[in-house]
Amino acid sequence: MNRVDLFDRDMELKLFSDAVAYASLIVIIGPRRTGKTSFMNVALAESGFPYINLDLRGLSYNPSRADIIRKLEVAFNQINRKWLHTLCNALTRVKGVKILGNVISLDWSKTRVVLPDLFDKINAWALKQGTKFLVAFDEIQFIRGDKQILSLFAHIVDTNRRVTLVVTGSEVGLLFDFLGFDDAESPLYGRHYTEIRMRNFDPREAEAYLLAGFQQIAVPAPTDVIRYAIEKLDGIVGWLTLFGAECRDHNVCNKDLVDEVVHKGGKLARAEALKLTALSRRYGVILNFLAKGTANWAQIKAILEAQERRSLPNPTITDILNTLVKTSLITKSNGQYHITDPLLITGIQKESLPEE
Repeated sequence: MNRVDLFDRDMELKLFSDAVAYASLIVIIGPRRTGKTSFMNVALAESGFPYINLDLRGLSYNPSRADIIRKLEVAFNQINRKWLHTLCNALTRVKGVKILGNVISLDWSKTRVVLPDLFDKINAWALKQGTKFLVAFDEIQFIRGDKQILSLFAHIVDTNRRVTLVVTGSEVGLLFDFLGFDDAESPLYGRHYTEIRMRNFDPREAEAYLLAGFQQIAVPAPTDVIRYAIEKLDGIVGWLTLFGAECRDHNVCNKDLVDEVVHKGGKLARAEALKLTALSRRYGVILNFLAKGTANWAQIKAILEAQERRSLPNPTITDILNTLVKTSLITKSNGQYHITDPLLITGIQKESLPEE
């Protein structure tokens, strides 16, 4: 993916390019499906610097250190070959690192690689090469159970000026809870970071995005279909992109394909929410309720108590709602809570989340 595949992200790309020169930590945030991963991939490639990119999706909440080191190993072996040979030479004597040709192997046994030492060597190599080295973690909140990662981040921020960390996160509240910039007990407390916020499109931007995409794939796009798509898919970049891909595959742009995306997207969004209900069915009760419309705190408390047939402490209700907000599944505005993604509403309306 390159810049031409992004739309209206020039300002964010400029901010990233400027920040790499001075920042030790760049945080890319935004709700689900705002294109954070695509943006980061383009920004990394356009930087001109060597980088590794760890896709953390699919890891368990509390992954083992071996899981993380395996992700690092895969990422290191995908470095641009322009840099790989000299980097391998620089890492030959690092404990827990084996070099076979231009293949980097990281040990995760008892004699495993010491990550701060590894990045110290990388920092020295980058200094000698006259470059920066970028380390990207896509959806960092997936490893929020591993607090040692924060200590590694603090070490890099404090001592490795030639290394820049780049992290993305969709569950914005949980992301910042994990990083702990405002938590005096967090290793990253008080550390400087640059924030790049991705957003969904307003109706005019969504229309321009779709029209540009259809022009690129040479598929005629009737005005009424474009308006219907914007109405149903809102300005959510991921759903608009999926609609464009469906039209490309079918070589036609019509309302039936909009409805198909609503159906597919609703099932996908519901499946994501379903993972949270495994932790507590109360999340399912609230999301099912909000799929019918907005509600305030008192109304949500009442529906939970009615479902459980007992009184619940006020702090319990607040904690549950805060978790849903932090995961970006719901949004609070003017005292009212509502589901953030309209396709999640569709998915729940077609099949309620479990409540028992």
